Amino acid sequence: MTLTLLVALLVALYSFQSLFTRLYTRQYQGNNAEMAAPVFSVCYGSFIALVSLIAGGFSFSPSWRTWLFGLAGGAVLLLYNVSMIESGKRGSYSFLMISSMFGGILIPLAAGVLFMGERLSALQICAVALMLLALAVMNSRGLSVRGAAPKYLLWCALLFAANGLYGTLMNAQATLLNGAESAEMLVILYGSSVLLAVGREHALGRRKELRDGFHMGKGAVWMLLICCASATAAARLLLWVLARMDSGILYTVENGGVLTLSILYSVLLFKERPSAWQALGMLMALVSVVMIGL
Repeated sequence: MTLTLLVALLVALYSFQSLFTRLYTRQYQGNNAEMAAPVFSVCYGSFIALVSLIAGGFSFSPSWRTWLFGLAGGAVLLLYNVSMIESGKRGSYSFLMISSMFGGILIPLAAGVLFMGERLSALQICAVALMLLALAVMNSRGLSVRGAAPKYLLWCALLFAANGLYGTLMNAQATLLNGAESAEMLVILYGSSVLLAVGREHALGRRKELRDGFHMGKGAVWMLLICCASATAAARLLLWVLARMDSGILYTVENGGVLTLSILYSVLLFKERPSAWQALGMLMALVSVVMIGL
């Protein structure tokens, strides 16, 4: 029962992260709107790394496996951010979200079964399949990729891989070390992602633009702080939960739950009207979660 409540809290925290990321983008007042994403990456990664270091009592003694998973995770996180931005510029938002969420479910699921000894019952396999269908149904509007440029499809494929590999690396570290060194993992992962993000902007010749981009306005600062606080709590809780349940099940519930809550936020906060397909998909996601819990 306690684990179920913690998973529900994890879904809520990640949905808050998604909500306040959206609000940050709306509130961002920098001179160059393109700097909203790299500025977010630097602030987001720095916040999580610093808070994790403080929460760990400034004790930092990672094993070689945590260094390996953390550095690889930092590179994957940068790939995820870049892929999200580049695919968002080129085509359907619905399809890129499907790419991200399917990768976030299928790759950790396959890695858990093949390498971590995880096993799913027939009912759980059906529940995962139903959740994947629910995600597709909820994103059915604008899902077509007819006429999409090859570069868009390539970025979506990289987004699929990046989101899946991120979850797989988090699961591998938490499982192999039985939940230990979680603070060190987050410090290395998010600290390295900051260095890589800054290095990317320097390599692109946008050093001044990045520096100026931090003048974002008070509204954006508050949204960013709330987003970072939610993300930090979610990241620490994720590593704890991963050491205690199958990653395939956890990521299935997380992805479906976050998308469902995001649609509800759109209805309640942004007065957006859900389509019949979105309502059907939300119902399917709820049934999937119930099946997983049986």
